[in-house]
Amino acid sequence: MQRRLNSLRPWIVVFVVGWLAMVFISIANWPAAGAQSPDELAVEVTNALRTNDFHKLQPLLAVGGEDVAKSTTEHFAAARVEGGFYRDGDVVVQYTRDGTRSEFKLPVEERDGRYLVNAVVTPRA
Repeated sequence: MQRRLNSLRPWIVVFVVGWLAMVFISIANWPAAGAQSPDELAVEVTNALRTNDFHKLQPLLAVGGEDVAKSTTEHFAAARVEGGFYRDGDVVVQYTRDGTRSEFKLPVEERDGRYLVNAVVTPRA
């Protein structure tokens, strides 16, 4: 019995099985992209732009990925995001830059019951 416990082979098998189980559990618990409602989406997008955190913005985007999220948050680096809300199919983010107040509108899309914003201008049919 002592000889089996000192052998490295069973421990390697246990490690590999444990690691694979952890990977499968992590994938199964991965959060779905987007938000449950347009209002929740507006809050999350506003917070991501307010903190200039492209990692928070990326899972909320319908089109694009890390590059689009980085580019969008970089445009708000010198601005002060004041608030955001959902209105008429768009997430509207209010911000001030150099004393001028403006709004940034992001169209909202629904996919599989989740709401996402589209920061890339795409033609609609």
